[in-house]
Amino acid sequence: MKNILVIEDDPDIGNLIRKSLDSAHYRTTIQTSGEEGLKYYKANHPDLLILDLSLPDIDGMDVCRTVRRNDENTPIFIVTARNEEIDRIMGLELGADDYITKPFSVRELKTRVDVFFRRWDKKAGIKPNIGSGGEIIRGSLKIDPVRRRVTLKDQVINISRKEFDILQLMATSPGKVFSREMILEAVWGMEWDGFERMIDSHIKRIRSKLEKNSAQPEWIETIWGIGYRFTDNYDNIVILD
Repeated sequence: MKNILVIEDDPDIGNLIRKSLDSAHYRTTIQTSGEEGLKYYKANHPDLLILDLSLPDIDGMDVCRTVRRNDENTPIFIVTARNEEIDRIMGLELGADDYITKPFSVRELKTRVDVFFRRWDKKAGIKPNIGSGGEIIRGSLKIDPVRRRVTLKDQVINISRKEFDILQLMATSPGKVFSREMILEAVWGMEWDGFERMIDSHIKRIRSKLEKNSAQPEWIETIWGIGYRFTDNYDNIVILD
């Protein structure tokens, strides 16, 4: 049984969410403040965090930031009444895996949770192979999907979960041009919804960690008007199973 933590300050909404998810055989805990939610999260390590951005004490963005500071793996759904696209983008940039905007139906939320866990479990069950596992060596850059570790010139690069997923996606197909829509669908599993800034921000952060000169990138090239591609200028592409 999956354990889900919901941080939601509206008790009526929280109870509706709990009833819906409990009926789908999830174990759901409701916390009504960011502080109490973080305490529960640290003590219990839930399988999913559903996080309202408008909390009475700690801003939901700060809660998301705090969780992601030491934990890149726990899935986070953000729930917000804010209609501005910037709020959704900021949440996803901070490391959230999905979002849902109020007002919403609890049936829709339950369906999103079901679909997410099916994808999550399926991804976790994939055996390492070319394209989804095995060490990718590209010049002085090494990407290890099993350990989820990136090294450049034998130096470990501090990289977030989403940054790793984007880098792995592109590095397994050097020379292939990935549109922003393709990256969003492959990494977040959602349809394109105008989040151009979010993809660009992730690419910018990856470049800041890999490139000597971001203005003249060695690894990830910009294809203007289309998207990005991982360079195919190297001949020594090696994938070790």
